[in-house]
Amino acid sequence: MMQKIKNSVQFLIQRIIGYSNYLYWFSIYRVLRYQFMKDDIDITFFIELVKKQKQGVVIDAGANVGYTSVIFAKAFPSSSIISYEPVRLLSQIIYRVVRFFRVNNIEVRQKALGDSLETVMIKTPVIQGVKKQGLSYIDKEVDREDIELIKSSIAEEVDMVTLDSDWGNHINPPISGIKVDVENFEYFVLKGARNLVMKFRPIVMAELWDNARRNSCIQLMQELGYKTFVIKNKELVKYQGQSSLNYFFIPDSTEAE
Repeated sequence: MMQKIKNSVQFLIQRIIGYSNYLYWFSIYRVLRYQFMKDDIDITFFIELVKKQKQGVVIDAGANVGYTSVIFAKAFPSSSIISYEPVRLLSQIIYRVVRFFRVNNIEVRQKALGDSLETVMIKTPVIQGVKKQGLSYIDKEVDREDIELIKSSIAEEVDMVTLDSDWGNHINPPISGIKVDVENFEYFVLKGARNLVMKFRPIVMAELWDNARRNSCIQLMQELGYKTFVIKNKELVKYQGQSSLNYFFIPDSTEAE
């Protein structure tokens, strides 16, 4: 019932002010809400962990409408924030939001991330007439329980790169943090970032669904010399099978306090 009400409200707002304006004001709202309420504990922990690293670049993989990128830009005003967002309209929204908040340390790259170099299709689901920008996914190796609910979608072709290929010759400043939220495609993004992760040892926060790919991500990061943590009762604790949405990967040599 609540989801139907939420969909109805979103549908009306998108129809009244337009989809693009809806995304723009939604992003601004999310930034302002975090600034005043600090209501996303995962982002707060990620920022604090990255601050313990050597100052460097923060990568926002799956930037969506840009509110996390702006939050990072304000938290790290002397660092570069690289926002990867493959959907063309969402990339344009990020530019608008960046101008609204007058931050000048965000670079937007309209590319998909994965473990290969190719052209892929990215789809934005339309559910009950509502465009769901937060559920946009790469139409490759699709593994979604809600796929039957997605009757229609908005599709576009986009170039997919790996973080290793995009940062192959990069030396300074170091990569200090990577946030990954790409709708169950996180394993392929991390797989395509092996060299970068080994070279710079960044803090990594990934949203992982409760399926086999979560286990593959954890195993991959363990092979790269990382320990896995989750947030429980507002504390960062070692992962021991607990259910969570975001997972924090911290280099073995880094203290998680």
